[in-house]
Parts: sequence; structure tokens; C-alpha cells
Amino acid sequence: MLSFPISLLPGRAIYEQIVHAVKRALATGHLQPGDRFPAIRTISLELHINPNTVQKAVTALITAGILEVRPGQGCFISSASTTTDRKARLKVLEPIVEKLLVDAFQQGLDEDAVIALVQNQARKLKRL
Repeated sequence: MLSFPISLLPGRAIYEQIVHAVKRALATGHLQPGDRFPAIRTISLELHINPNTVQKAVTALITAGILEVRPGQGCFISSASTTTDRKARLKVLEPIVEKLLVDAFQQGLDEDAVIALVQNQARKLKRL
């Protein structure tokens, strides 16, 4: 059994859903820096998906600095992802926040509605 939840839904690439699940698990504390990441075979068997799909997700997580490979030991959650300075981490989120705001404004929502939505989602994540 995996140490973090992954729910696969239609309409989005499976490897992207795995990447998102890992990021979410980090945000909710299901995964911590230094934790061993499950083997590709373990994930593919658990989710009943092709190992190549899992490999694609693992490659994306390594490229993003979320996973690190330790030769002969496997993959681990990187401690480097938590040591990046705050300014750099906020810079990475700017385009995501801009997209959220543009989408919200197109739906007729104002800044206060977006802030309330973000706060509500943060409370949900903390309860997981």
C-alpha cells in the first residue's frame, strides 16, 4: 500500500495526477523530506498502470527537485525542496496565481471570493 493517497480520474494525464498527488502529500504532511519514495513497480502494481507512466512521473518529480536519486538505494523526497528561499518559492507560484485570478475574474468572481476559496482549500488540506 502506498504511503500517500492517489486517486486517478479521467481527463488528465495519469503521470500528471501522480505528480500532483506527491505535491499534495508533501503539503499535507503525508510525505516528508527524507522519506523513501515507493518503487516504480510498487506504484504501477498498486494503481494498475504501466510502469512507463510511473517512470514519467518520477522523472518529472526529479526534474522539479522534489525527488532525489540515491544510487543503490532508490528515490527519496528531497530536503532541498524545503530549503529554497521564500522569495524563490513565491516566484514559482506567481504564474499559477495569475492563472487562478484570470480564471476567477472570467467567472465573475472578485478578489475576496478567491481569497475565501484559497483559505477554505487550505483548511481542507490541513485536515487531511
